[in-house]
Amino acid sequence: MRMSCVVVLVIMICSFAVLSCAAQQPNTGTMAANYGKNRVIITANAVLDAFTQQDGKWLAALAHPQKGVRFSPSAHVDLEVDRIFSRNQIEHFWADRSIYLWGYADGSGDPIMLAPAQYCREYILIRDFRDASLVNINDDQASGNTINNVAAVYPAATRVEYYIKPSTRNSVEQLDWMALRLVFEQVDGSWFLVGVILDQWSV
Repeated sequence: MRMSCVVVLVIMICSFAVLSCAAQQPNTGTMAANYGKNRVIITANAVLDAFTQQDGKWLAALAHPQKGVRFSPSAHVDLEVDRIFSRNQIEHFWADRSIYLWGYADGSGDPIMLAPAQYCREYILIRDFRDASLVNINDDQASGNTINNVAAVYPAATRVEYYIKPSTRNSVEQLDWMALRLVFEQVDGSWFLVGVILDQWSV
């Protein structure tokens, strides 16, 4: 009888040890997903810093080597009009004095005719997105009147959204929310920028 109790006790101890080891085994799928998320956010922050510091060489190194970067001045990516810059063009982004058509302004429909440095000030760094309220991955928080078609245009990409919440005045939310979306695709395991999108309230 005593021997049977000892056997049962040993079995229980071994079972507990096996279950404990199983519980401690890392979820490799979750770890890989978190690692990928961390890497794309690190790359997105580097892109934002490159724009802020006006570092064309740094930004060019982060741009997609074949596709370049498409710049969209509104949530709706226009494949016919939005301007695409190659890596070489991006390297000289702030030295380029040429005036380009970047698209058409929401509401007025006026053509956006600007040099790259001007475009950066008015349609990329219009707010300090380094101090964003939220940073989201493939989960756009901004929602205005303009149709957001980024997921359809970049189906294989990952986007990082820097979202600034609307301010409040007398307990009323203002129409001053804004979002910058940086779109990335992988090449040989590294993230590269393919799209820069500004989303804001418009009439």
